[in-house]
Amino acid sequence: MVDVASVAGTGSSTGAAGDDQAREGRTIRPPRSLPGGRAVVGALLVAAAAVVTVAAYLDATAAPTRSYVVATAPIEPGTRLGSMAEVSERFGTIALDLSDEVAARVVPASAVDSLVGQVVVTPLQPGDLLTQTQLVDDGGAEGAQTLSFSLPRTAAVAGALRPGERVDVLATFGSGDGAYTAYVVRGVPLLGVTAPDGGPLGGSSELTLTVAVSALRDVQALGHAVNTADVFVTRSTVTPEGDDPAPGAFQPTPEDVGPRPDPAMPSTPDRASGDEAGELPQHTGDPGSDADGGSVRDADADADADADADADAGAGADQDTDERGADAGRRGVHAAGPDTEVAGDLAGGA
Repeated sequence: MVDVASVAGTGSSTGAAGDDQAREGRTIRPPRSLPGGRAVVGALLVAAAAVVTVAAYLDATAAPTRSYVVATAPIEPGTRLGSMAEVSERFGTIALDLSDEVAARVVPASAVDSLVGQVVVTPLQPGDLLTQTQLVDDGGAEGAQTLSFSLPRTAAVAGALRPGERVDVLATFGSGDGAYTAYVVRGVPLLGVTAPDGGPLGGSSELTLTVAVSALRDVQALGHAVNTADVFVTRSTVTPEGDDPAPGAFQPTPEDVGPRPDPAMPSTPDRASGDEAGELPQHTGDPGSDADGGSVRDADADADADADADADAGAGADQDTDERGADAGRRGVHAAGPDTEVAGDLAGGA
């Protein structure tokens, strides 16, 4: 049998001892607080990096939103795009992401219609982007024939010509005393200026010019000149509407009158007459000063002094002349006196 009292008493003493042991072995911990500032900043940086990574991935995998014109076939300099069909045969579009600087130079797909009536002035290969500087207006060359010829740089305005300008072509035929120079074509649109190999000019000593010529006779004349004469070109001053004829062929002769001054030369001041031929330079000094910087009053005084000096010099000269004349007279009388007396004595003796 179990003694309840002893069990109870034993349990009571045992429970008290257990409580004391529990109190002695228990660790008291402070309550948990919120994360520290460094932890919060670190978490924010990790989150930001994750967002940037995801955005970069999405941007890299997203399709480009802008398209540009690109060549789909080899294109030679001077190629004229006369219709939308010709544009479609040579160009297509491609979607690309370009920097703003590059995008501003190339032709966007939205402007493909504007290519009609343009002339390509540089060679293009499939895949080349079409830039604004590779196009010029045809200059009214619709229906015209294109013709290319090579010239030394010195015969083509030192290579300073640019596509889109108009040029006059002249040629010197023959040699020696029989040589003459004549205009061949005038005011033709210049479609391209390249090196002989079709590339950029660089330091090439020769240029290849491509022009558009409308009249068949002018095509013949230009082809004949290129193959038989010394050809050179100048920038043209005529307009498409101009009908001023060129002068005839020029052949110098010894009897020819020399050239007149170029009317484009600026006029020079006419100091002698002061007419409308020119204006005297504006004087910026003292109002009482002359062009040399001296005083006008001083100039007048100098002029008066010079006049007085001239008058004194004249009077002195007259006085010297009179004195010399009187002295000469006295010498003449003195010299003649004895001679006269001697002559008289000889006469009397005779």
